Amino acid sequence: MNEFLPFAEAENANLIPFSEWQNAAARLSGFSSGIARSNQINRAIAQGANISYAIAKFIERTLKEDVYVSQPDLLVDQFYRALLEMSYRTTPIGCILTFPVQVEIEGFVVSNFGGDLSRTDYDKLFAVYGTKFNVSSTPATKFGIPNLAYNFIEAAGQLAEIGCFVKAGLPNIPGGWLSVLAYNQKDSESPYSMIARFPDYIVTTKNSTGASWQNTTFSFNAGDLNPIYGSATTVQVSALRSLCLIRAY
Repeated sequence: MNEFLPFAEAENANLIPFSEWQNAAARLSGFSSGIARSNQINRAIAQGANISYAIAKFIERTLKEDVYVSQPDLLVDQFYRALLEMSYRTTPIGCILTFPVQVEIEGFVVSNFGGDLSRTDYDKLFAVYGTKFNVSSTPATKFGIPNLAYNFIEAAGQLAEIGCFVKAGLPNIPGGWLSVLAYNQKDSESPYSMIARFPDYIVTTKNSTGASWQNTTFSFNAGDLNPIYGSATTVQVSALRSLCLIRAY
């Protein structure tokens, strides 16, 4: 039931043409005492009645509820709930929004640090998430939400990967020296020399102190090449850290 109905909607309705109504004195200054033209009054009434009808129809279609002229307080509540319901459809329950500042928005919960929510208080979100993000400490009356702290959101390549967390990692960098031989050797031109043999080349250094084995140490520090190495304890790319909000109700 919708008690708000359109007015003067017939094709031949007695309405002043819009081109005349735009500059009509009655529209600009209002109706004065005396005789008012009916087509002008009808145009004024139709404007208010038809926009009211459009709003009432929006409420009726969105909430599937009856709309009554005689219940203005209920009408206000219905209009608010209809707008809220429509916002759910544009930002579905469970959808994650990010903000570069700290904000509080009705209907959203912070997901930066995960946590548990009541299954009854957040029944709509529970219907979407279920127990997907529960941990061992999640009570039976609650359900978990994803902990997004220091995690990037990445598109899944397979349906089974959706909602799964992936630990940080890098491919291994294998390497080394196949053989390194360091020793002192006496030759005919100099008393002693040290030879270090690598897979592809040989390094010879003079040593006049006597024949003895010497330790040879090879070191590698990527940070000496680029300061990006060693600046974090895990994989870290340049990022703007944000507040993550989940549509909960």
